[in-house]
Amino acid sequence: MKTIFRRLLVLSFCLFGTAGVGAETGVTTDRIVIGQTGVFTGPVAEPALQYRAGAQFYFDEINAKGGIAGRKIKLVSYDDKFNPKLAAENTKKLLEEDKVFALFGYIGTGATAASIPQINSHRIPVVGVLSGSDGLRDSKLNMLFHTRASYGAETGKMVEQLTTTGVKSIAVVYQDDPFGKAGLKSAQGAFSRYGIQPVIEAPIDMGKLDALASTTEQIAKTHPGAIIMITAGKASSAFIRAYLKTGERPQFFGVSVLSAKALLADLGADAHGIVIAQVVPSPFRSSYPISKEFVAAAKKANSKDITYNSLEGYISAKVFVEALRRAGKDLTRGKLIASLESMNNYDLGGFVVDYSGGKHVGSTYVDLSIISKSGQFLH
Repeated sequence: MKTIFRRLLVLSFCLFGTAGVGAETGVTTDRIVIGQTGVFTGPVAEPALQYRAGAQFYFDEINAKGGIAGRKIKLVSYDDKFNPKLAAENTKKLLEEDKVFALFGYIGTGATAASIPQINSHRIPVVGVLSGSDGLRDSKLNMLFHTRASYGAETGKMVEQLTTTGVKSIAVVYQDDPFGKAGLKSAQGAFSRYGIQPVIEAPIDMGKLDALASTTEQIAKTHPGAIIMITAGKASSAFIRAYLKTGERPQFFGVSVLSAKALLADLGADAHGIVIAQVVPSPFRSSYPISKEFVAAAKKANSKDITYNSLEGYISAKVFVEALRRAGKDLTRGKLIASLESMNNYDLGGFVVDYSGGKHVGSTYVDLSIISKSGQFLH
């Protein structure tokens, strides 16, 4: 009887003991499951698709080498169609059904904001949000670890450049959605810092991209020397195409989520001269080790997704993996958070991420690039 009892005890330990001791949600002996929601279909999907592709380049590289402490990374992505309500539902599914270990690469201001209550209640970290919203950078949102500069930093750089060159008649056009409104608020802050006001602030109805004439005519009446666009995807090219019909050609400035790839495809030669804020180094400049590494990874994957957005995804993935390494073999969410918060001036190869001193905005890097006649970028 005692022998049978001992055998049952050993069997129960084998079945349940190793799984229960030190086990963490989303972590097994050979896998780490992480989750993402984003806009992967529709007129503003291009930056999100590129971002996810770049991240997957790095995860694939790591997995091919055996993963982290023998665990391969699995990214579960859901399309929220740019709908914050659906994004919140996707987050609930990731947390309660997929039981992910961490969240990664959330796409968009609205999607992230709608998911904050669940993120906070589960105390689950989110690494690399594709949004520059200053509101998402509130110090109280301590589960978010940003790898990019804010829209405030981007628009500040634009206003600085324009005022330095004598351009003070500046219009702002923005998508009438959470992303656009967040960017507008950031731009207003930038204007305030320089003591000027935009000549007009005009919203774009995302459901009426083929009927922008009244909006563009209203803006054209103010004769701006430059227009700052808080837009993404098809909204950007639709607005520029409609505005050029007014006969005016101001300087167009776009925030970093504006897809140059989509602009070139939609506008052709009319894309020449458009200025885009960039929050990562140029993927086409081999003088940056991170860019050289990224391009090699893209070519290895036989991908043509060599863009600023895909490099940003690659960088975010690299930050996340470095945090996993530092967290150690006995992985927990608490250890991951601690390893992120202790990340001090982590140099990825010419691009530095720093969360020391309680910061959760790891980078303030902003550069302005201009689309040349050949479709290349000038800095």
